[in-house]
Formats: sequence, C-alpha cells, structure tokens
Amino acid sequence: MKKVICAAAAVLMVASLTACSGQSGESAAAGEGNTQQADGYPNKTIQVIVPFNAGSTTDTQCRFILPYLEKELGVSMAVVNNGGASGVIGTTDFLSREADGYNVLFSLPTPTLYKPAAGETEYTVEDLQPVSEVFSAPMYLIVKNDSPYENAEQLIDFIKENPGKFSYANAGNGGIAQLAFSVFLHGEGLDATSVPSAGGSADNYTAVMGGHVDSYSGNESELLGRDDVRPVINLGSKSNNPEYADIPTLEELGYKGYCTDTYSGFYFSKDVAPEIVETFDAAVKKVLEDPEVIAEAKKQSLTLSYADSETFAAEISQSKEAIIPVLEELYKKLGLSKTKKTTDDMMFTVETVSCLGACGLAPTLTVNDEVHPKMTPDPCFVHRSPLFQGSP
Repeated sequence: MKKVICAAAAVLMVASLTACSGQSGESAAAGEGNTQQADGYPNKTIQVIVPFNAGSTTDTQCRFILPYLEKELGVSMAVVNNGGASGVIGTTDFLSREADGYNVLFSLPTPTLYKPAAGETEYTVEDLQPVSEVFSAPMYLIVKNDSPYENAEQLIDFIKENPGKFSYANAGNGGIAQLAFSVFLHGEGLDATSVPSAGGSADNYTAVMGGHVDSYSGNESELLGRDDVRPVINLGSKSNNPEYADIPTLEELGYKGYCTDTYSGFYFSKDVAPEIVETFDAAVKKVLEDPEVIAEAKKQSLTLSYADSETFAAEISQSKEAIIPVLEELYKKLGLSKTKKTTDDMMFTVETVSCLGACGLAPTLTVNDEVHPKMTPDPCFVHRSPLFQGSP
C-alpha cells in the first residue's frame, strides 16, 4: 500500500469563488490620509491581490480591513482575487507585478511559507516581504442548534462508542478545515467520517442544516449570521471573543498538543523600499488600534492580531527553520527531493500541507493515519519511528 506522508511545520496556522476584482469601500482622495507618507507614498490606487476566491475567509478578512486602510492612507484600494493551487497562482501573479508599493498581497501562510519552503513554487519565501500580521482565529467544530450533542464531552463520547458513525463536512481532504479535526481523531485513535465538499463553508453549512452530516469545521467568521448553528469544540487556542469564550478547547478537555489557529496578513515583494513598508505597516497598526475597528471586528467575529513587519518576518523565519531540516532528512532517507516527490517503488509520496492541527506538536508528520509529533532531523529519531521499520 502506498504511503502518503504529510509534513506540517508551523506553530501558527492559518486556513483558506470566481476570480474578480473590485474596489473596497468608498474611494479616498489621494493624499488625504493620516499616516506619515514616505516620499509621497501613497498617491494612487493600491492593488490588493488575494490569492483565494471571492467569498473565502481570507477574502472576507481583507475586505473588512480595507475601507479603514483606505481612510488612513488616503487612497483607494482595489481587491484582485486570483485563486487556485492553494494560493500559489495568485501569489505568483503578485510577484510578477511591479515592486513599487502599489501591489500588495493579503494571504494566509500556505502560499507564502509552506509551499515555497517545500520547493513547490517557482518563488521562494525570501521573495516576499512580510509587512503586517492582521488576523488570527481558532477553528471550531460546528453543529446544528438542535444537535443531540449538548457539549463537547457528549460528542467525543459518541465518537468513542460509535466508530465511523459521526460525520464532519469540510472544504476538502488535506485542507485546514479537514485537518483541524482529523488529526485530533487520528492522534487519539478515534474514527469519524470526513465529508469533503466543493463549495467550502456555504456547502458545509447547507449539508449540516439538511441533516446530511453531523457537523462541519470552520472559524468564527463562518458563524456570523448563522443563528441556527453553534460551535461545540474549539479546535484552536482560546478565543478573545466573549461570545465564544465558554467553548472549550481540546486542551481544556484534556487533549494536549492539538491547536489549529489561522492567521493572515499583508506582504510586499522583497524589493519594495523599506520606507514604503514602514508607511504601510504604520497605517495597519493605527487602524487595528482604532476602537471602532476593534468593536466592528468583534461584531463580525473577526480576531485582530497585529504583528509589525519585523515580528511577522521573525515568526515566518522561525517556522521555516523548523520545516527545512526535517524535510531534507526525510528526502534523504527516501531518496527524494524538492522536485521528486514519489519514490521509485511508488510506496512513498511526500506532500506538504499548511497545518496538521497539532500546533503544539509541530513539526508533525502523518503517515496515512499515524501521527508523528515533534519531528527533528536527528537520524536516531527517524530510525526509531515505525515509518522506517517496514510497517505495512
């Protein structure tokens, strides 16, 4: 049987409909913003590339923050959606544009860190300049209001007593929404049925409301305006949103090391002038400190999480340093490389994913359904793992 090995590297995470472009909010007259400008920057429309489809969580986050940034910077900002290939297509498009500060990327880390770090893109992590982290949010397991599972303990007990009977919808196998819950299941030796959908959050919600599945996984923004569903388990870190503060995390339930949060932010190309990076970052910081923005974000179940350019870049660098040595040792052991992903005998394929839902145990490998936490490049550790001991 062929083994599929997934490597997840970050302690932070993030998760992810026809390409379109549009202008966010009301246009602002150039030069009328409040942030100190660098050599007249900005003085014309800024194109904001979102490497995911319109209506996605990342797109929703971006469109929330842009009207406030427009006001602060004094220029209009136009969203350009270019989804596909886990964000790689849009990120590649972004990097082909002029590095003048008038093209900015808003993304989660899948196409900006995990894919390039694994050598799966034409660009590198270093081709991108982190500017500001803006959002983070935990993932939840969500059920109908009239679900028989009144709390997390009841739901988990049902899964333990009825292997394979509980189902959860998600945007697709290998995505953050699926992995957030499945890695917990696999790590605890539990069995539930993953039901992937093509339409993302909207289809998952419809499937739950129609009684086709028992639950779906999503973040707080996907609960907005849906009064007929409720979160029952917090699959990430404790929420800062008072509305969800009483939803227990897996750690609070006694299951250590499982934590799936998503994060997103702005990036420039590496060649953008430092003064422009500072100007843009300062505007983001000022916006995220605005009481009006904070209050409105809470209303929309969006969790603001500001990190400046230096801090954001350091977080990404740290995550990359955790990924590369493990991947290189894995490639070496299996005779693979960044360009050769499957062994000659077709027994092993190595794939990278955003996160395996086990932030506290990262870097983590899964081999089929087996979870191997806290991987290191130490050959002794690798040899001890059943991964390389002829297991079927």
